[in-house]
Amino acid sequence: MSSNEERRDAARRKLEERLERERHIARQRRITIISVCSVAVLAAVAVGGYFYYRHWDDKRNTDCTYTKAANDWDKTLKSIEEQVKAAPADQKAEGEKYLAFMREGGKNMRTSPMPQSRTRNTGTVDWTLKTNLGEIPITLDRSSAACNVNALISLTENKYYDGTDCHRLAESAKLHVLQCGDPTRTGAGAPGWTSPDENPTDLKPGEINPQMLQLGMTPPVIYPRGTVAIANRNDEQSGVTNTGSAQFFIVTKDSELQPTLSVVGKVDEAGMKIVDKVVAGGIDPGPVGTPTSGFPKTPLKIESASISS
Repeated sequence: MSSNEERRDAARRKLEERLERERHIARQRRITIISVCSVAVLAAVAVGGYFYYRHWDDKRNTDCTYTKAANDWDKTLKSIEEQVKAAPADQKAEGEKYLAFMREGGKNMRTSPMPQSRTRNTGTVDWTLKTNLGEIPITLDRSSAACNVNALISLTENKYYDGTDCHRLAESAKLHVLQCGDPTRTGAGAPGWTSPDENPTDLKPGEINPQMLQLGMTPPVIYPRGTVAIANRNDEQSGVTNTGSAQFFIVTKDSELQPTLSVVGKVDEAGMKIVDKVVAGGIDPGPVGTPTSGFPKTPLKIESASISS
């Protein structure tokens, strides 16, 4: 082969090598670009998925504010003792009876851990009260009062209600309720914390008193028979709110009440037949009651409470 042909072959090989290197570099560049783009897309999808999940999770959950509220029973007793000492002579006997009642109740005081603050706000939960008269099935509705339903679940899981008596039966012109959930049977017991108000918004209005409206008070609403709601010590005029916790009541007949009592669920008809037996037994005024509000003569003891989804 002549030197010219050798030079041409050498030049051709160098050109081919250079072109191959350039093609290789171009392929690597494309691979790098595709990889970077893929990572960017995956990152965008991950970030988007995270925020979508957070949005979805936030919509189905609620953050609740529970407040510590220690029940100083000794302080309560001391206050009652002072009132009895200062009472007129004709009232001392009744005062001493009430003081003895409170002292006895204090022996059964119990507490329960504060519920977790975050809870589901949709769906229902089956709550069963096993009583001395039979089982009372209740359907709890998270969408109605998520924080208070969560509180009942927590109290049930910590056996707060086990071995407690329903302590109040009220039967008057507009109020028909059976109240439970206080181990002391005094109406003053509490688990050591309070739950937030979740006022009902879908109840029918009750009878409006013009004088009530003039005083700026909220008109009552009708709580239907079978409703389960949380008792509280709220005082609208004094601005006292968020005082509910463990005590609940079952509406035995449509009742007019202030719309400040969180509705947590409903008793089914089988359970209401048991409640009706208690109502039919009548009221024992006891040491602190009246003919229209006192202990049920037919005792209803919650032997145990249980939750199932």
